This record gives sequence, structure tokens and C-alpha cells, in this order.
Amino acid sequence: MRSHRVPGTLEPNTWARRLAQRRAAQAPLLDLTETNPTRVGLGGAGEAELAALADAGNTPYEPDPRGLASAREAVSEYYAARGQAVPPDDIVLTSGTSESYAHLFRLLGDPDDAILIPSPSYPLFEPIATLEGIRVAPYRMAYDGAWHLDVGSVDAALATHPRARAVVVVQPNHPTGSCLDAGEIAALERSCESRGMALISDEVFGDFPWPPAKDPLPSLLALRRVPTFVLGGLSKCCGMPQMKLGWIAAAGPARERRELLDGLEWIADLFLSVGTPVQLALPLLLEARRGFQARVGERLACNLSTLDDLARSNSEVTRLPAGGGWSAILRVPARRTGEEWALALLDRDVVAHPGHFYDLEGEAFLVLSLIPEPGAFRCAVGRLAELLANP
Repeated sequence: MRSHRVPGTLEPNTWARRLAQRRAAQAPLLDLTETNPTRVGLGGAGEAELAALADAGNTPYEPDPRGLASAREAVSEYYAARGQAVPPDDIVLTSGTSESYAHLFRLLGDPDDAILIPSPSYPLFEPIATLEGIRVAPYRMAYDGAWHLDVGSVDAALATHPRARAVVVVQPNHPTGSCLDAGEIAALERSCESRGMALISDEVFGDFPWPPAKDPLPSLLALRRVPTFVLGGLSKCCGMPQMKLGWIAAAGPARERRELLDGLEWIADLFLSVGTPVQLALPLLLEARRGFQARVGERLACNLSTLDDLARSNSEVTRLPAGGGWSAILRVPARRTGEEWALALLDRDVVAHPGHFYDLEGEAFLVLSLIPEPGAFRCAVGRLAELLANP
């Protein structure tokens, strides 16, 4: 009865089963995979923001498939504060980044067309693409002391998938925290231009450079030669995942941009998924990002310092350098696989992701969220240090 687009089995893997066992036993877990800010004392919605959702003026329902004009103007002003000009008419609101991807895959691809995705990155693209009947073709981000685009892997992916319709980039990448440099972006843009493809840039972590840097991280919102779609939303920007509001900002050649936005509007009109109260409250919600982002910056600095203390005291551990985001990658000794390290940590009530969950190549890696409460983070890293010392 079930569609082939849904996995035939939903059985958890070994790590997930072990985690479920520890939770069932009510173990006092220290969760270094937690990226929900509302669970770690960082939620961005205060009394004023929540009160705005209950305003009596929210009652009328007059939907706009692109999103209410006032809400799109608020997003436009958000980008203006970052030094980027995006007219409200070039913005479409969604219920979040996952819906943004689904809409764009529907817009750009026919069944069995392909979308190029970065590797490593988070395991979101393939299931969404599968649901839309789209194939995914990974291209490689290589590490040699810093992260670099493997241009040859892009060419290989395009040769294998001649029906590729777009290239996804994540700025900064999750979990690597890396951004493409100007030359790498230009190389992707040339590939897209020569094959009539679009660029999709997921920039949900773009407001979170690692301390001491303060300026927002690089964006693909600029004068582009190909249709370009930049994704953002309240979940990360403002620490409000419960509000379920994201957006797509379009750039690129005017004629193609207008045609694609018209198509995106048609798709969005079928769903009308974004609630009126959150749209009307959006100017106030976006203003709250300033305090939230300051608090996250302090949290990142504190927890990165804890990881650096671990690396200084243990020559077997390396924190891979990065530019921003909410996660860090630790290289740990290769005497165990990343999954074996993660399982051993679960036995000590510490939750960490093994690197292969994100297609990290080669050596043993752990991926850790940087936003847990600092005391819990230090305690968890201390247990990792004990495990390293007593393997």
C-alpha cells in the first residue's frame, strides 16, 4: 500500500537503538546533538513576541501565496540590515526550510531529474528529493586542513547526471561550518550557467560566525548570472523553530527570476502553509534576533573554548577549523570508528553523532552541537576526555 517514495523499512540503526534504550532507562543524558534552542535556554521568543501572536488583528484570513506584503517587507529589511538588497516581491514565505526545498525541487525538476548536493552535509536533501521524485547527486567538499570545493567531483556528478537542474550549497555548511570562497562560487556559477541550472543556497546559519568574528557570513544574494534562491527562516535566525516560518529570496537574471517566482507562487498557492499570526508578528519577531544572536554568540565562544581545552590537553583530538554555524567536528583516534566512539559515549550517558551520519570521509569523527548549556557541555566533554584516557 505504501508509496515507494517512503522507505521500505524505518528500523533505527545501531546508534539510534542504543540511544532509545538509554532514554527508556531514563538515563540522565548529556545531549551534544541538541540543536533546538528552545531546549537549551536560548529560545528567542519572549513575552512581547508571544503576545504579538495573540493580537486580535490576526483574526481575518486574507492569504497571499507569496506571504503577506508586510511580512515580506520585514524579511527585505532584515537583508538590508546585512547590506543586501532584496525587494519584497523577490521573497516567498514558507513553513520552514524543508518546505522551501520541497517547493524548489518541484519548481526546478521533473521526475528523475537530479539536484547536486554537498557531501558532507546534513541528511535532509535525499528524503525530500525522493518524495518529489528527484534524484540527488553528491559533490565533494574536501578537507586538507581547510575545506575546499572539489570541482572535479562537480564535473563528475554532472557527467553522471546530465539531467541535473540545480546545485545546492550550504553557507555555512552543517556540520563543517565552512563557506565557499569567491572562486569556488564562480566555478559553480559557470557550471550552472553552461547547463541552464539554478543555485540554491541554504544560509540558515549565516548570522552565526564563530567568535571573535562579528560580521555575517558570505551570502549568494548578489548580482548572479544564474537563477539563485537563498533560504532563511526564524528557526535559526531568531531561535524560534516553533513559529514555523521560513523564506526563499530570489536573485539572478530578471526575466528568469520573474518566471520562476511566478511558478513558485503557483506552488505556494496550493499549500498556503504559513499562519497569519506569525506573518503579522514577523517584524517584531525579526527584531528579537539581535538579543538572541548575541546570546548564541556567547554560547558558541564558551563551548568552543571547552573543545579547545580538550584538544590542548589531548594530542589525539583535533577540532576541525570552521567559520560559523552551531556544530563542531572533532577528529578522534582511529583506533575506533566514529560510531564506536559515539556508542561508547552513550554508555557514559553522552549523546554525540558519529561523523558518518553526515558522510564525513575517512577517519573517526564526532559531530557536536555547540549550543547546549555550558555546564552540561563541559561535563559531557569531560566524559569524552575520560574515555580517551581509558579506552
